[in-house]
Amino acid sequence: MTGRRRRPPEGGEQPWRFALSVQAALLQSAWVGARLMIGYKAVELGATGFALGLVAASFAAPALLAALPVGRLSDRIGGARVALLGVAVFVSGPVLLCWANELWILVVAAAATGIGSLFVMIGQQTFTAHRGRDGTSDGTFAVLTTAASLGQLVGPPIVTLTASVGAVEASAPDTVLGAIACIVLVVLGLLGTPALLRADRQSAAAKRAEAESATDASGGAPKRRHRLVDLGRGNGLWRSVAVSAAVLVTVDLLYTFVPLWASEKGVSSVAVGALLAVRALVSVVSRVGLSRLVSRFGRKALLLVSIGCGVGALVALPFVAALGAIPVMVALGVALGIPQPLTMSWVVRITPKEVHGQALGLRMTANRFAQIVLPLGIGAVAGPLGVSVILWANAAVLAAALLIVTGSSVDDEEAPR
Repeated sequence: MTGRRRRPPEGGEQPWRFALSVQAALLQSAWVGARLMIGYKAVELGATGFALGLVAASFAAPALLAALPVGRLSDRIGGARVALLGVAVFVSGPVLLCWANELWILVVAAAATGIGSLFVMIGQQTFTAHRGRDGTSDGTFAVLTTAASLGQLVGPPIVTLTASVGAVEASAPDTVLGAIACIVLVVLGLLGTPALLRADRQSAAAKRAEAESATDASGGAPKRRHRLVDLGRGNGLWRSVAVSAAVLVTVDLLYTFVPLWASEKGVSSVAVGALLAVRALVSVVSRVGLSRLVSRFGRKALLLVSIGCGVGALVALPFVAALGAIPVMVALGVALGIPQPLTMSWVVRITPKEVHGQALGLRMTANRFAQIVLPLGIGAVAGPLGVSVILWANAAVLAAALLIVTGSSVDDEEAPR
């Protein structure tokens, strides 16, 4: 009897998990759909490789300076409220896309979508981090990222099929119809918000009670406050952030340059949606039972194998067409599926709870910086050489992340007391 752990009450656990999954899946569907439609619109407007890099960077640029403040805001008012603010900004991106007949309007639409998604993602990640137990959050982040992968699974086919209804050519979808589909997905994503807001209020009340109890136990002495700038000096925070940035920028480059690859190979937009859905499905499957995989093999081994799959897949993609791209997308599904929750939990594991939002904001800042510099750099340097060199340059970025993981003590680092 004494050896059995009590399960948490269902009323306090399952509602937020389901609500978070619904919100994350639907908003991620809208996110990847908007990225695809903006990419196709850029190709329709005659964008060059550098111009496509500029559009990709526009998703990240406004959020570069905002990520840390948004993280602090999440620590202060709760992740659910921050995510709700993000939805309000996010929806303006697809709305602008409906009237984007010039590149600069497309850049503004990408920026609005990017900063809205920043609020949503940091809000959801902070919400999730505050619900980890016993110093581990692999399982809770697996819930969030699995839902996001489900969104990436259903988003491309929903949006591309909708956009193909009014298309003149199979490889040139109707981006206005695609944008409308994204708006509908965003609105549906609000369904899980009330349960998340309620969970955050309950968590805030419990946190205040815990703080009062700790103050009484310490005789009124204030609890030591940690500063994020100090935490980055003695542990692997910068390594976890760098690996995360390399993986996340691969997702961005994939959605930005796959339309260009498809145009060169003569692959239809519906086939592109199906291929990206395969990638997302594999990412979902790869996260099932992630906590057990971590217990058996360790975080470091899982990161090395999964990122290595990504390097090989990006090297191979320029050599294949639609059918050959299926195994490539399977490998990319593993590469983009496993590392994301592991790098999130890596960041959370080595930082104290009161700065989780800031740490995740720092992670997002690095992601956004990479999303600005790498697409522009790769687009400018490799763009004139064709989509093959662009994808190989992305493979080199993942290979650098592989080296960082090799030299890191991923499984041994813990947060300072």
